[in-house]
Amino acid sequence: MNSKVAILSFLLFTSSAVCAQPGLYPIGAAAVGMGNITTLSNDVWTAFTNPAGLGIAPAFAVGVQHEQRYSLPDFGVDAFAAVFPVWDGGVGLTVANLGFSEQGESRFGIQIGRKLGAKIAAGVGFHAHLLRYPSEYSNAFALSADAGIYANLFPRLTTGVYVSNVSFARFNNEARDRLPIIFHWGVGYETTSTIMLYAELEKDVNAPLRAKIGSSCYLFDVLYLRLGVLSQPFEIHYGLGYAFRIFQMDFALYRHPVLGFSPQLSLSIALK
Repeated sequence: MNSKVAILSFLLFTSSAVCAQPGLYPIGAAAVGMGNITTLSNDVWTAFTNPAGLGIAPAFAVGVQHEQRYSLPDFGVDAFAAVFPVWDGGVGLTVANLGFSEQGESRFGIQIGRKLGAKIAAGVGFHAHLLRYPSEYSNAFALSADAGIYANLFPRLTTGVYVSNVSFARFNNEARDRLPIIFHWGVGYETTSTIMLYAELEKDVNAPLRAKIGSSCYLFDVLYLRLGVLSQPFEIHYGLGYAFRIFQMDFALYRHPVLGFSPQLSLSIALK
């Protein structure tokens, strides 16, 4: 057995929480290309990463994504998201799958974001998680809730807070494993009309603090160049995006120091 497959199979069998939250398998190549800085997303993928973003600039949007985790065929991540504008906010529907038919996780969610004023929005998300194991093991199920805030404090400064599993949900397996509880706080600053700088802190209650720094550069009115750096473990992320009218395509690539490269591609349309 390939050593990477052996490591990942061990993790999936011994910890039901290893793949249970978007912070552990990021959704949306634009955010991943900047170092997994997901708190400040306000595109279709905010339905996965911070539901408060649905209240910032709601518009009908749909997106699909595929990540080839560590370049292994059996450890791909597929995701679908749809956002619908409702009143002063938006509603998101999400589906994600990690792994293959006999081993992995499926997740289904609904998210709601709403403006609370001219400069601030809040949101909540509700998710159903299914952990799949081979036939000799029992599958596990859990329901969880997330919450977030998104704010434009100053004309060029934005900030966001997102907490996954605020419901302290556990799987219904024999060990009663808890889904990860993860706190995110992000800040974004628009230095010029074409360059954005980002920073985010991520704290899993059972893991070391992660620091993230990223940037996005908008070129020729259609092209995005992205770069990000993370700690614990140290990773460098690269991203490239193309946006034309209602269509956007984003590509990201990063390397885990042990498990290797993970390419990710997102496609979306938004009717603004």
